[in-house]
Amino acid sequence: MSLLGPDFLPPEPCDHLRIVAVIQARMGSTRLPGKVLRPVAGKPLLWHIVHRLERSEFIEHIAIATSTNPLDDAIVQFGREHGVPVVRGPEDDVLARFARAAELLDADIIVRVNADAPFVDAGFIDHLVMALIEQNADYVLLEDGATTAHEGVDPFSRRGLDKLMMDAHHDPVAREHVTGYFKLHPDFVRVARARPYPSLAREGGRLTIDTPDDLAFVEAVHERLAAKAGEASLADLLLLLEREPALRRLNGHVQQKALRAQSGLALIRCDGGGQFGYGHVKRMVALAKALRDRQGIGAIFAVNGSADAREPVRAAGFECAAIDAAGDEAALSALIARHAPDLLICDMREGIGRAGLARLAQQVPLIAVNDDASERRQAADLAYYPPVPQAFALDWSGSACVPRIGWEWALLGLSKARPPVHTTSALPVLLVTMGGSDPLGLTLRTARVLAHCEPFFRARFVIGPGMKDKGAVAQHIARLAPNFETLEGADDLAIEYASADVALCAFGVTAYELAAYGVPALYLGLTADHALSASAFERAGAGQSLGVADEARDVDIADAVVSLLSDSQRRREMRAAGLMTVDGEGAARIAADLVLALAEKRAAPLRVAQ
Repeated sequence: MSLLGPDFLPPEPCDHLRIVAVIQARMGSTRLPGKVLRPVAGKPLLWHIVHRLERSEFIEHIAIATSTNPLDDAIVQFGREHGVPVVRGPEDDVLARFARAAELLDADIIVRVNADAPFVDAGFIDHLVMALIEQNADYVLLEDGATTAHEGVDPFSRRGLDKLMMDAHHDPVAREHVTGYFKLHPDFVRVARARPYPSLAREGGRLTIDTPDDLAFVEAVHERLAAKAGEASLADLLLLLEREPALRRLNGHVQQKALRAQSGLALIRCDGGGQFGYGHVKRMVALAKALRDRQGIGAIFAVNGSADAREPVRAAGFECAAIDAAGDEAALSALIARHAPDLLICDMREGIGRAGLARLAQQVPLIAVNDDASERRQAADLAYYPPVPQAFALDWSGSACVPRIGWEWALLGLSKARPPVHTTSALPVLLVTMGGSDPLGLTLRTARVLAHCEPFFRARFVIGPGMKDKGAVAQHIARLAPNFETLEGADDLAIEYASADVALCAFGVTAYELAAYGVPALYLGLTADHALSASAFERAGAGQSLGVADEARDVDIADAVVSLLSDSQRRREMRAAGLMTVDGEGAARIAADLVLALAEKRAAPLRVAQ
């Protein structure tokens, strides 16, 4: 380990308690990589924390504790530029970094500060430190029943730190969370109790930055307060949230990781764009968000297909690598060796086979596949399927994989399950959506078919991002009939689903989304396999299958659309059936199931050892 910083000299001996703040920071956050240097109101997150700590009356020195991982060289550079010394130590041992920082700074009291808390309040920190000193304790908590919006700081004594190093260094909570060990073992050291801090004595919700939604929330708060970097006080923020509680919705869904929870990383391999469409990518992004926001598991992606398929991944805040299915196993093996993920999740149609996936199982603890009928599924630990006929026909002989089959495992490509209400308009609305790339040209074909129908409805045609000649197609459709409209550049169709009375779609992930939003649907299968899957929705009463698109007659398509648009009772029944069939919680459910399976895998060696 080493201490780095501009012209840093060890502090001179003194005749008073030396109180130091140590900011725990790494670039390799699993949920939001590089978050500690992400700009907030124009300044890096770390700058905000240092700036606020400098207002403390008690803190004598501020340092940053980071790892020796080369990724964290950027944090060292930040320290050099801002005059903050940086301690480096083992990536998997935060406690050891704190011990080294305390030694080099000759600290008597250490204030542990999370690097994800942009609203640390110096007055509150001083309040806790004073209680710690007055009660001659090693750790401090608020009195029982006291509430505070403040989070992200923990003052504790050098004596308590030394005891952690001697008696609890083996414990994962002590090594990763340091003071978290005191909370789980309240008799380990003497704990002081601080009185409530009046200006912050209320619930604050999520005020830390762990995900892109948290970052959006903090930026929105600065904007609403018209505050420059470092000027938004926590007390002012709490008053703002009382006046505008809707701001909490920006990140209210994000769950804080529990002390005993192990953070982790998922590598997600999927196909997207071109011949694959965008459904695989979008539903995997939804799963990655559920893992990150609800379970504390980060995600990186490896995407086979066209470049535009990687854009939704990056837009959601995830690292994404391009991968070629021809060299799938070698590329995945290299990514696993580099990132050491805990999970490998596959949602793909081409690439690595069963034997290759079995070899990768030697490198990664848990493997899952989604909606995969190929033999590679037999090398996975878990496999998830909606209840389509093909899923029930799969043979699992000789495989240890556990299949999960049911509507509850249906993955949507949307982050939200459904809107609260269905909006209506004077004319019934038909939504036509044939996928992001529409390889069979069904959008233009159905527009020509529907142009001959009586215009008692509005038709909105989704122009997908990967559609060939999409500009010309949109212009052509707009000229076909006065009741035709085109929708271009829509990444999320939730608003369209909320206003649609009927949908005509190419069967795929969209079918699940339409059911979750209660939109009666007519399905055209690109293949016989798609048409067979659509039959499950027909049996559930959520829609009607029109068979394979190449075999469906234009007149039958037109008749089905007109018939359903004209039958409000049938639409109501389909809407109810869709809402009852797909609840939109598949991503959250799969994420929780994966984390439970991973915990069991991690515990298995311990059980054997015992």
